[in-house]
Amino acid sequence: MEEIKIGVVHLPGWMSSIKNITQIIFMATKRKPKRRKPRRRKQVVPTQPNDIPYSKYRIEWVDALSDSGWADDREFIKMKLAKPINEGWVFSKDKDSVKIFASYDLDPTTKEMTFGDRTMIPTSWVVKMTKIV
Repeated sequence: MEEIKIGVVHLPGWMSSIKNITQIIFMATKRKPKRRKPRRRKQVVPTQPNDIPYSKYRIEWVDALSDSGWADDREFIKMKLAKPINEGWVFSKDKDSVKIFASYDLDPTTKEMTFGDRTMIPTSWVVKMTKIV
């Protein structure tokens, strides 16, 4: 029987072939990590059709916060104003309020609009208005 010398240990020929087979099996089962394709950024398509006479805005504002439960002074001190953000089309704006809507339905025959998701915000509560193009 043929012996193969590995370091200082002598292995018979049949053991070295088993070692070779296990190396081949290990190499065959070992997977290379897949190369990730770079993620494509989604292209933002303007959603505002040209057939409505309103501009779209992102409105940051402060809102009152209330709680009808019992609380100690520490919990009372922790209370903070809510800071909501709305996005929608501005229906009207004056010295008292901003009226916006986030959805609408346009009748194709009469061209009459109905408005949904309506919000009326006191102008003094508005922190920032950013026009969305």
